[in-house]
Order: sequence, then C-alpha cells, then structure tokens
Amino acid sequence: MTKYLQGLDRAQLWWMLSIEPVVSRELPDLYPYMTVGLVGDGSDCFGFDDQISTDHDSQTRVKIWLPEGAYSDLAVSRIQAATSHLSEGTISVESVAQFYRRYTGLDWSPQNWREWIAIPEKNLAAATNGDVFYDGGGRFSDRRQRLKDYYPDDVRLKLLESRILTMGQAGQYNYPRCLARGEVVGATLAKARFMEAAISAVFLLNRKYCPFYKWAGRALRDLPLLSEVSGYLEIIATDTGRQDAVESICEAVLGKLRLQGFTDLPTDFLVPHSAAVRGHISDSELREVNPWKL
Repeated sequence: MTKYLQGLDRAQLWWMLSIEPVVSRELPDLYPYMTVGLVGDGSDCFGFDDQISTDHDSQTRVKIWLPEGAYSDLAVSRIQAATSHLSEGTISVESVAQFYRRYTGLDWSPQNWREWIAIPEKNLAAATNGDVFYDGGGRFSDRRQRLKDYYPDDVRLKLLESRILTMGQAGQYNYPRCLARGEVVGATLAKARFMEAAISAVFLLNRKYCPFYKWAGRALRDLPLLSEVSGYLEIIATDTGRQDAVESICEAVLGKLRLQGFTDLPTDFLVPHSAAVRGHISDSELREVNPWKL
C-alpha cells in the first residue's frame, strides 16, 4: 500500500517546487508581500487527514494572503492567471484582514476579555493551526502569533471555572443519577456535556486551543499534560455507567489545578473548586460573569 502523504506536507512541497518559482518570477511586485501556507478549517490544516479523508475535498491546498495595501481584485486575478497551469491542487487568495475577521470577528487582535470570550475556541484553534511556508510581509504571522500567545490569564481562569463547574455537575452528579433513574437520554446528554467540558479543561490547562469537536479527542492525545485522559474518555464513550472513569478524569484535572495553585480544597467534587478558581480572577467584572453562559 502506498504511504499516505498528508495534505500539509503536500502543500509545502507544491509551494516549494512549483508555486514559489512561478510567483517569484512572474509577480515580483506582489511576491514580497505574500504570506503562503495552509491554515484554517479542515483536517489537513491540523495534520489529522488520512486515507479516509480522501472521500471529500482531498485536493492539495495552498493559501495565499495579502495585506490590505496589496490586496485587490486585480492582484487576485494576476495570481490566478500566473498559477493557472499548476493543476496539482487549489490555490486560494484572500486578504490578511478577511482571514482573521472570519475566525475572530475582529479587524484587530482581541484587546480585552469581552473580545476574547466572544471568539469560539474552535475558531482560535483553526486560526493558529497548520503552517506558514513563507511570510514576506509579516503581518499575517504577527496576528497569528498574538493569538498563539494564548488567552490572557483571567480569561483562561474564567473558562476553566466554567468547564470545571460543568464537569462536576454533569459528570459527577447528574450522570450517575440519570442512570439510576433509567433516564438514558438524560444520562447520555450528561455524559456528552462532561466529556466536552473535560476535553476543554485539559486544553486550557495545557494553554492550547481546543479544536472543532470532531478533532478534539484526537488532538488531546498529542498534548503534553493529561493526554492520558483520552483513554478514560474512550472508556466512558463505549461503556455506559463507568463512573470510575469519570472520577479518574476529575482526579487528573483536579491534580493539575492543585499543582498550578488554583485550589487547595480537600473535596474530590469539582463544583466547589470552580469557586476557588474564580477567586484567582483579578478583573472584578469578569469574575462575576455567569460561568454557565460560557
């Protein structure tokens, strides 16, 4: 069987061997301002594509971004004309502002906790994944790095408060109670809420953005802290009623919370620990935001 070459590797090879020689020669006025790479939506941007991925959108993709001063309909047309004979995949062109506006809803990097919290975490993961092969202008990578520097501490703590609260309420409290009553739909929903909150909490403890739910479990396995949680999640997903696996995840997360100095409460029930985490938030207005709404 031929070894599958992932889309990110194919994209970089296509850029180096075919696209770069063309645009540097035929578009010398635009080339110095271009940013080229593969970042955004899609399993190939995360490096998670495989043979199964070839059933849809499996063409090699390369993206070109231009800063506002260089971007125009004419510039797009010139790039498309210069590369039209390169048939190995697809080349898309957009402005730096268009790209980041799509993922953050802003024309600037987020400046305060309101702007940070308004951005879905999966969007931040998509805006910072993949790779940049060439960055002539630097503006794309400047904004990319500001996002990769991660949430401000207070925002991270507020989101941790929310996730820990949900883990305790859905996984430790409601899940076993629903099962005891024979409420299988309620139990399944509680389990799903717990799993989603637990995954997000692990990413927050790693200072990494959690991607779109389809890839969240896969991405968790590669994290430096608490990657072992993925094994317990698989047990919960496939074996109903495994409260021991729920408690193992809570114990692992609680251990890191204690290690990072966010709580010293003796209880194993996570709900009280959410209040302890909240106490470390310095911004009084953010501290009082309802964690159930995040």
